[in-house]
Amino acid sequence: MEVSRRALTAARLASQVWLLVLVWPLWTAFRTAGPAEVALIVALTCVFAFCWARVMWRVMGVGGPDLRSVALLLGSAAALYPLLGAPWAYTSYVLVISVLGTLRPVFFAAGLVVTMVVNVAVLIAHGEGFVWWVPLVMALEAGAVRGMVHMRDLIMELGRARAESERLAVENERLRFARDLHDILGHTLTSITIRSQLAARLAETDPARAAEEMGGVERTARQALDDVRDAVAGYRAVSLPEELGNARAALDLAGIRLTVSGAGPVPPGSESLLAWVVREAVTNVLRHSGATRCWITLGPRSLEITDDGRAGAGAGPGTGLLGLAERVEAAGGTLEAGARQAGGYRLRVEVP
Repeated sequence: MEVSRRALTAARLASQVWLLVLVWPLWTAFRTAGPAEVALIVALTCVFAFCWARVMWRVMGVGGPDLRSVALLLGSAAALYPLLGAPWAYTSYVLVISVLGTLRPVFFAAGLVVTMVVNVAVLIAHGEGFVWWVPLVMALEAGAVRGMVHMRDLIMELGRARAESERLAVENERLRFARDLHDILGHTLTSITIRSQLAARLAETDPARAAEEMGGVERTARQALDDVRDAVAGYRAVSLPEELGNARAALDLAGIRLTVSGAGPVPPGSESLLAWVVREAVTNVLRHSGATRCWITLGPRSLEITDDGRAGAGAGPGTGLLGLAERVEAAGGTLEAGARQAGGYRLRVEVP
């Protein structure tokens, strides 16, 4: 729930209407009091009204009560009892309790009891005998005020939770984009590098083949541009068969023999995830392993990629592997990666 600034200002201004309850005790006093007494009453009432308005304005926003304003309000209210008498006791508690309700529960309870005792005592002292209903009304108002304060606290907590949720959503989107961009460009740039190196070696001995490889570099670069645009738009959905084909083509260029085996189709919801696994793992084989053989084994809910190259002992996981682990974990799967006892490297992913 979000409250606009305009609606909040309107609610704050509307709350000031409650100050109209002061009209009765003031009108009664002005009819009988002298000029000096009227001036004192007006001054104290202005202090009381200003402090009440200030506390309500802050409480209906995002701040807590101003304790100095609360203290001034209670002091001016107490000073007005002997000046305004029973009319003040009948009306002032409406505003006093609304301010006390913004304090901590222990202070609110103590202030409520004191207000009840003082108002009933003033009424009885002025000959008002039928006053049993005043504490009851004050208790009902106290319950309503505490309910409103609790609702305000819930709205503020909801606002903070919504802001945190939006922040986390932005952070997750940044991580998603970073992973996608790394996976897309890491694989593609590796393929471009291998093709370019091959074309450079063939430039003198086989110009036609070199030109063909450079054409492949151009096509790969254009595809990379399209993939980046898809990632930015959030529509990137990679295909496992497509990635297996790309992996075979890239490994063949690097002179690495690929063997793909396994059973059955993978769960539809996991195909895109496993395609990302193939892309990242093959990129690492091309860049770091120095392998001559690579095996990809597909299971009903698993994918395993091994090679016979250097295991990279002592090297920590790179950015791509960390991003892949986050992607797999977010999907509820598990990832294992490390050196094989027989030599080479092994990466295995289990999907739910």
